[in-house]
Amino acid sequence: MIKNLIFVIFIFGQLSFAQQNPILKESDSNFLYVCDPSAEVFNGKVYLYCSHDQPDATNYESMKDYVILESSDLKNWTNHGVSLDPQLDKGFEYAQSNMNAPDAAYKNGWYYWYFPSDITHVGVAKSKSPTGPWESAVSNEIATIFDPTVFVDTDGQAYIYGNDHWVDIGEKGSHIMGAKLKDNMVELDGPWVRLSKETVNEAVHVFKRNGKYYFSARVGPVTKYWMADSPLPKYAKLKGELAPNSPESPNHTSVIEFDKQWYLFYHRGDVNNGNRYKRSVCFDKITFRKDGTIEPIVYTLDKNVEITVPTYAKRKKRIQIKNNPKGKQVLSKMGESIRYEAEYFTEQSGDVKVEKNKTDKNSESIIQLSKSSWLSYTEIEFGKSAAPFSFRVNVSSPNEGAKIIVRINSPTGTIIGTIPIPSTGSWNSYKTISTTLNRVRGAQTIYVCSEGDDGSLFNLNWFEWTPAVKKGK
Repeated sequence: MIKNLIFVIFIFGQLSFAQQNPILKESDSNFLYVCDPSAEVFNGKVYLYCSHDQPDATNYESMKDYVILESSDLKNWTNHGVSLDPQLDKGFEYAQSNMNAPDAAYKNGWYYWYFPSDITHVGVAKSKSPTGPWESAVSNEIATIFDPTVFVDTDGQAYIYGNDHWVDIGEKGSHIMGAKLKDNMVELDGPWVRLSKETVNEAVHVFKRNGKYYFSARVGPVTKYWMADSPLPKYAKLKGELAPNSPESPNHTSVIEFDKQWYLFYHRGDVNNGNRYKRSVCFDKITFRKDGTIEPIVYTLDKNVEITVPTYAKRKKRIQIKNNPKGKQVLSKMGESIRYEAEYFTEQSGDVKVEKNKTDKNSESIIQLSKSSWLSYTEIEFGKSAAPFSFRVNVSSPNEGAKIIVRINSPTGTIIGTIPIPSTGSWNSYKTISTTLNRVRGAQTIYVCSEGDDGSLFNLNWFEWTPAVKKGK
């Protein structure tokens, strides 16, 4: 059923631009956690087509529907609430789970809303109004790409972009990809084209300014951007950082020009008592240099907005490898091995205990994981090569049957390694077990997930890896 509820939020007072963030505040009536903002300007107004985080979310699996925010001045915002629910609305029977980052476009009297279905497939809704009601524009997904974004050029030609992070399209690896759309906006008009030499993680976006095309994507923790003279260049040229790491959340951005000023929209998880699964949308001005390149964005917040420190951050300080005094680094034949102490996790879920290590004088603590629990580690740098490399864990368990599943991007993300945990004889007897990882490069967020029978499964002391080195290097 299409949602028609409209919630209006008025922001009063003489507020400067820097005091508008986050757009929705927890003190507002009908507050919602919204993220992945796709900003569009239609008929002189700004519309944000957003993913929707649930207030009790502990992962990304709860993202099931979409929200629209609207403003005519970037100060007063209309919250249209849940405006599209592909899993419940009639006509979207093909749509499945993981309703992540969407995008919208206008052509020939119709507004089109592009959204992910089952992570990598693209569904499409359409409406005669930028806020709906929406109907399905297709009977099935139109393409396979991650984080779809659509751009209509000044000549009326439309393009769809994304990255092949989950499914390779053409060459192996994860790159910015683009393709033409037919005039009907729901069919590809030619093959996918690789647009970046460099590997990207996700969150591709495209805009045009002064005849130049800008392509942005998240690369590790930061958002970078490329420039080109055409919408489907052989390779766009990497220019540098567009925006820093989003606080407590991998970022997803979009760019618009409104009232002769350019803006970057993004989300962050450290406000409104949020976290990486409960995010809030913000925006800041973009400053272009004379040559068209961009001054890196500086995030701003209303001076009265409280920044949330998640419970896991209060419990344990996160330490990067290069600043980790206990991070052991030893040389091997393939290069430098890097060890990461288990207690320096970013987030955790399930029954996880941090205990003093009684057997290893070089490690302060160990992590005890139980069934279906996981730990995440952000900004883990795996090097530039996608060649296979060894990944090792130091564990103890008195029982057989447990295993570690190593995933990237989410607790249900792509599996990059599986490590069966044998009995080591006791909780205080540790062994190092290894597996081989491949096609993993750059800075990644990894999830160490436990599987097995009920009860305590194993202790994790540390994990280490040796980034693969390209031949000849």
